[in-house]
Amino acid sequence: METELLIYLCDDEPSSIRALESLLASEPNVRVSSFDAGTKLLAAIGKQAPDLVILDIFMKGLDGIAVLREIRDAAGDLPVALCSTSTEFAMDGYRLRAVRYLEKPVRQEELHELLTFVRSTRRARPVFRLGKDEAMPLADILYLEQQDHRIALHLASGETKYAYGRLDRLEPLGPAFVRSHKSYLVNLDHVLAIDDELSIFRMRGGGTAYIRKGAIPAMRRRYDDRLIERVRLS
Repeated sequence: METELLIYLCDDEPSSIRALESLLASEPNVRVSSFDAGTKLLAAIGKQAPDLVILDIFMKGLDGIAVLREIRDAAGDLPVALCSTSTEFAMDGYRLRAVRYLEKPVRQEELHELLTFVRSTRRARPVFRLGKDEAMPLADILYLEQQDHRIALHLASGETKYAYGRLDRLEPLGPAFVRSHKSYLVNLDHVLAIDDELSIFRMRGGGTAYIRKGAIPAMRRRYDDRLIERVRLS
C-alpha cells in the first residue's frame, strides 16, 4: 500500500482552497492541511515538514515567491508547487526550485501527475537511518555532531535527533556533506557563510559548525564547488 502524503495548501482565497481540497479528496492516501497566509504556512513547516506544498503566488502580506524563498532558506529541498492564474512569475519559481507551476483552475490530471512525481522522488530520496523504523532525509540535515557516544543530527526544522555511533564509521553521505572537524559533518547545501576569524560554518537557522585548524582554504574550495554543482543541477 502506498504511504500517505502530507500536503500543505496555502492560498488567501477560500474558493481556491476549497477547489484544491476537493481535487485532493479524490486522490488516495493524502492528508491535507490548509493555510490562508504565508506566515501560518511557515510556522507549520517549522513544526512538521510536509511531503508537498502547493502555494499560491498572489497573496496579501508575503507573496508566494517570498514564501518560497523562506522555505528554501529553512527547509532545503522541500517540494513546492506554485499555483496562479498567471505564468508571469514562472521563471522566478523555477529559479527557487519549484517542482511544478500549476495554472488556475487546476485540473485533476495535473494534480495527479504532481502527486505521482512527489511519490517517486520521495522513494528515491537518500535518508539517514536512525533505527529500524525511523529515517531522516539527508536534505533535511544541517550538520551531524559527535557528542560522546551519540551522533546529534541538527535538522532544518530546528529539531535535534540522536543516533548511537561514531562519525568515523559512517558511510559517505553524498557530495553535499564534508567532514570539517573531527566532531562535525556538515551539509554544504545549508551553509550561509564561512567565518574565517572564528573558523566556523554559519548554518541556516543560526547554528554553527566548527572547521578544524588550517582547513579553511579546503573547506572554502569544497563550498564553492558545491555551489557550482547545485547551479548545474538546477
